[in-house]
Amino acid sequence: MMKTPILILLLCFLTACASTPPSGSADINIQSALSGAVILGQPVDTAGLPNEDLLALTPEMRVYLASVAPDDSPRQRLAALTRAFERREFHVEYDEGSTLSAMETYRQQRGNCLAFTLMMVAMARELGADAYFNQVDVPPVWGHDEAQTFVVYRHINMVSESARGRRVVDFNLAAYDPIYDQYKLSDIAAFAQYYSNRGIELMQQGERAQAFLHLRKALELRPGDSDLWSNLGALYSRFEYQYEAEQSYRQALALNAGNLVAISNLERLYRRSGREELAQHYAQRAKYHRERNPYYLFYQARNAYEHGEYQQAKKQLRRALWKYEDDHRFHFLMGLTNFRLGEVEDSRESFRAAFSLANNPATVNAYTRKLDYLKREAQSQ
Repeated sequence: MMKTPILILLLCFLTACASTPPSGSADINIQSALSGAVILGQPVDTAGLPNEDLLALTPEMRVYLASVAPDDSPRQRLAALTRAFERREFHVEYDEGSTLSAMETYRQQRGNCLAFTLMMVAMARELGADAYFNQVDVPPVWGHDEAQTFVVYRHINMVSESARGRRVVDFNLAAYDPIYDQYKLSDIAAFAQYYSNRGIELMQQGERAQAFLHLRKALELRPGDSDLWSNLGALYSRFEYQYEAEQSYRQALALNAGNLVAISNLERLYRRSGREELAQHYAQRAKYHRERNPYYLFYQARNAYEHGEYQQAKKQLRRALWKYEDDHRFHFLMGLTNFRLGEVEDSRESFRAAFSLANNPATVNAYTRKLDYLKREAQSQ
């Protein structure tokens, strides 16, 4: 699954634990965070924020699109356009760190999933097709080196609907899994995501002023988006502006009390500054959310399985499945775990559940190869 490169600065939709921070917390100073004065040397002039026409087409693009099945219906023209991309008549190379506008994606022939989707939405609309941004909530994963970090990857593709049905256009359609929750994203929300992405990329390059301006533009478009405030906090924290970082994270939590990224970042901020009571409060909040999240339980189960601790893996998987039973990965790992424990019938039942939920052909093929390997392994013993 292609992913938008926002690192660990993204969203989590979890119910907040009903707790309040230790006494003494002042009101949130939103203006200090929005002004950018500590970075720019003076309060930001919003008239100078970046303002790109993200869906603009170049004359070259218009000439090309005019040649795409010109006598057909918009739906047929869009189908012809996607076939042309698949046949590499026009080429775009996946580049995780390149969030580009529609015209720049076409011109540079590279970009991440958001860049590709901006280009495809612009081109589809030029063909007369009804096209919109579609956000796919790819489930969170925990890497082995970041057991305390909650990572959620936002994936965006394009959807076009007509009387003939729903067409999904994705940078890597073979890896697209329709089981994931998804919803229509407004142009404004997609543009805010663009500026947020660019801000993070510029932050990584050390361009603090331009990074701030792009993140500030994202918040101008979507001031109520908790994740954008968390991203702004990450920028301030990166360059050691701790007060402004704190205000940004606290505003993220005011908008979404279950934003685990903001909770975790506040814990680190308070621990670095020696405010242990506050750090411990946010550490407990983070722990509360992690231990009630089925994907964190899945991470723990996978880790136990890979260390040969099959009973522990099964225990964690049971807890994960009790909370959420519609993810094929949970069932497949339970099947592997039961197989290692010699519980053959339970293993088969779990595998059947996994295959019934895995609608993606690539996933089904991967599972089939894994089972074939297990059969060969069992036969050789």
